[in-house]
Amino acid sequence: MDTWLIIIAVIGFAVSLCFLLSIANHSGERFMERYEEMNKIQIRADISPLQFINFIQTKYFKTNLEVVQISQKAGDSYLKGKLYLSNDTLQKDSLASYTIISHEMGHALQDQEGNKLKKLRFLRKLGKILGAFMIPSLLAGLIVVFLDNLFWIGIGLFAFSILVFLLAIIIKIITISIEKDASKKAEVFLKEIMNENELKNCKKFLNDARLTYWGEFLRILLFWTGISKKGKLFN
Repeated sequence: MDTWLIIIAVIGFAVSLCFLLSIANHSGERFMERYEEMNKIQIRADISPLQFINFIQTKYFKTNLEVVQISQKAGDSYLKGKLYLSNDTLQKDSLASYTIISHEMGHALQDQEGNKLKKLRFLRKLGKILGAFMIPSLLAGLIVVFLDNLFWIGIGLFAFSILVFLLAIIIKIITISIEKDASKKAEVFLKEIMNENELKNCKKFLNDARLTYWGEFLRILLFWTGISKKGKLFN
């Protein structure tokens, strides 16, 4: 009986690991595939992306947002009162365009309602500074811990590296939470112009986008497997 339990546990672990590695390694590709699909579907509402932005701003925002046009495809983002939107997003009346715009405006609304994004930016800056010392500290700890009278210094260096890694994990979890909240806000905006079927597709697209952040989180956790793509600690 014990042998069978061990076998089942090993198989369960292997299957779970494969599933998590799949998310870690392929969430980005899945998002881009969904993006291409959604970018081909035109919405039924007679409203341009810029008109949609102005409409949402008038109804939900206290101040106007600046729209900055960029060339990078799917490189849309929000930062400090500015919507950075790609040429593709601003020029196409597709489900992808309005979903992306709504999500980034969701971040803008977060900025208007509180300081979540400011805190996250601070933590990322702090993490990048501390992260520069994580590996050197770990390597130094490996050496120092075996030297006479320096054992506790070595342990301290180890502890510092672990704390920096934990900070990276916490930042990823906070990021996922913020992205989820922005997507919920995006759904409210999308309901203003879309029918039920269009909204259903947009929700799937938002879920695929959020999965990329889970993928980044898992890449950090599963780096030890050697078959997970490299993740960035503080992006």
